[in-house]
Amino acid sequence: MHPSIQNLFDLSGKTAIVTGGAMGIGKGIARRLAQAGASVMIADIVSPEEAAGTLEEIRKYGPPCAYIQTDLRDISLHQSLVDQTVAHLGDIHILVNNAGIFQYCPVTEMSEELWDRTVDLNLKAVAFLSKAVVKKMIEKGHGGRIINISSIDSMKPTGNLSQYDASKGGLRMLTRAFAKEVGKYGILVNDIAPGGVNTPGVQKIAGPHVSAEQQAAMQVQTEQFMRMLPLQRMGEPEEIGNAALFLAGDASAYMTGSTLVVDGGLLIM
Repeated sequence: MHPSIQNLFDLSGKTAIVTGGAMGIGKGIARRLAQAGASVMIADIVSPEEAAGTLEEIRKYGPPCAYIQTDLRDISLHQSLVDQTVAHLGDIHILVNNAGIFQYCPVTEMSEELWDRTVDLNLKAVAFLSKAVVKKMIEKGHGGRIINISSIDSMKPTGNLSQYDASKGGLRMLTRAFAKEVGKYGILVNDIAPGGVNTPGVQKIAGPHVSAEQQAAMQVQTEQFMRMLPLQRMGEPEEIGNAALFLAGDASAYMTGSTLVVDGGLLIM
């Protein structure tokens, strides 16, 4: 019997880890998965106080949720995240690798510290957390989903983001490499490539030393960018959440090693 449309997107009884889930795109994803019935563990570097509002919102949907403050760049902490998720929420069926660093920097000014910090979180942390989760999924014997948040910059560089673009390009290939190995265990691995999305923290994105004039210039650049887009607007975190919901449920059951582009038409500009 064919599953109903509702069942294709029903995550009741599933547990998801969403990294960087306290705000921005991660928050939009965590909310969508919870709305579909999944229990959600948010793993983020922000303080519990900063994550409290997101947890409060998610709890309104009914399924259990929890928060772990962690620096994902510290690989030694990954097993604890897996173990605590199982202890608090019972299992792991879905991993969303969303946490990442995005900082504008001309290649002529790029430092080794910025390169290492970006690649360590955007790529290395994803590889080793996914490894830990895959081992748990294999142990449990129920398959699962790994959803990596890459970027359209992995296909079309924006400029002044060399370290970010390299990390996200690597992430797209990491997605395919994992998918090839773990499909036999019923684990599907895909990535979502967002375009411009409305998220907080513009100052953090631009770097720690941005003047008011530079912020104003960035705002003008953003408005010009939106006018050029075929859809003439930025995306919203929940729209990336919609794509994650599709990849997390049975609607995508014959899809692995693929990139789902959600960019408002940026790549056809």
